[in-house]
Amino acid sequence: MAEYKLSGGSDGRSTGGPFLDSLMPVVLFLIMNRFAGLGWAVAGATLWSVKVAVSRRRRGEVIGKFLPMLLAYLVARGIVGVLTDSEAVYFGIGIGAKTIVGALLIGTSLVGRPILSRALHLLIPVGREIRFHAAYKRMTKILTFAFGAWLLVTSAFDFWLFNQTSTDGYVIIRAIASWPAGVVLTLLGFWYIDRSLRVVPGFSGILDLLEKQQTGRGHNN
Repeated sequence: MAEYKLSGGSDGRSTGGPFLDSLMPVVLFLIMNRFAGLGWAVAGATLWSVKVAVSRRRRGEVIGKFLPMLLAYLVARGIVGVLTDSEAVYFGIGIGAKTIVGALLIGTSLVGRPILSRALHLLIPVGREIRFHAAYKRMTKILTFAFGAWLLVTSAFDFWLFNQTSTDGYVIIRAIASWPAGVVLTLLGFWYIDRSLRVVPGFSGILDLLEKQQTGRGHNN
């Protein structure tokens, strides 16, 4: 069985892993905000996030396909945060962006054109015959709606939290809550995908597909 690496270069060397990728922007923000001010905190967190996005692109991860859009968002948000020197503006952009994405996801699901139906195969290597099956279309519609609803709920929580605590408290609480929640939601998503596609002829299970994908990357490197 292939050995899965959550993060690392093509030669198997770790580059810190997803936990460090998520932790460092928080640590940099807190330290710089305390000793140098908000502008430097925003700049430090932004630069590290850009570094993470580029590194993931070089490792061939899915994020690479959306790299230009992601970098544009990170840089624009960082510049606005530095220029305004405003916590409300900087974090408000993030909350607003998440709200818009959540609404768009729900909208595409309701009109019968869920975004995940055209993007999920970038993460999970399902064949064309599976993607045209009714079970796949139904699964991506429900999953797109659920993901959009989750983004709206967490956006509302972020807005409430920002108005209830200090800047540092907001950053720390979100970091503590988002990591376990992300892991749980990812596992639930994979479970639901696997369960939904079991009725599709030729579907061998999500773990088998991920193993084949990992093996294929190893052969290509």
